[in-house]
Amino acid sequence: MGQAPNFKNILFDLGGVILDINVQATLKQFYELGFPAELMQFPNSMTTDLYFRYETGKLDTEQFRNEIRKAAGIEMTDQAFDEAWNAMLVRFPEERIAMLKKLSKRYNLYMLSNTSSLHVKVFEKMYLEVAGEPMQEVFKKIYYSHEIGWHKPDLEAWEYVLNDAHIKADETLFLDDNIHNIKASQELGFQAIHIHERIQLMSLGFDL
Repeated sequence: MGQAPNFKNILFDLGGVILDINVQATLKQFYELGFPAELMQFPNSMTTDLYFRYETGKLDTEQFRNEIRKAAGIEMTDQAFDEAWNAMLVRFPEERIAMLKKLSKRYNLYMLSNTSSLHVKVFEKMYLEVAGEPMQEVFKKIYYSHEIGWHKPDLEAWEYVLNDAHIKADETLFLDDNIHNIKASQELGFQAIHIHERIQLMSLGFDL
């Protein structure tokens, strides 16, 4: 980044920062399975609440599937549901993986992701296929919302990371593609960069 960085830790979001995602692909598959169009509108109060409960570990995968089926009023196999749910997970660009490996030699890398057990099984395998090693090789610790019981932008999610990793917010750079998460992290003193279509991970100019 040109001058000497004033952080020693980098806390990454996953989707939209490291992993390419396409939420519309999941919505399209559910619609093709017969989901009512109104349930495909985000945020829908009912399905959004179910998702938040799932991604904070308050529902397990079987309960989540059944609640969504009930909300949609249709039957589908677990396989069809899982394929639709995971359709949003697109790819890990090789250049981002290469950058992570270089960054891990200079900084302490952590991840904080709003996610679910269904997604984790798939994207961890996707990462392994591209990187040739598990995510845990570059990240000192990975925090998934469904495991820690908090999701961004709840301040408790970052507080959990700070306490568990024994790091300081003002010594940590946070990267996320959701502006609400960026603003929330800054309340706790994180240095933060909003990743979006004009500011991507590969264009940040990290000192490697």
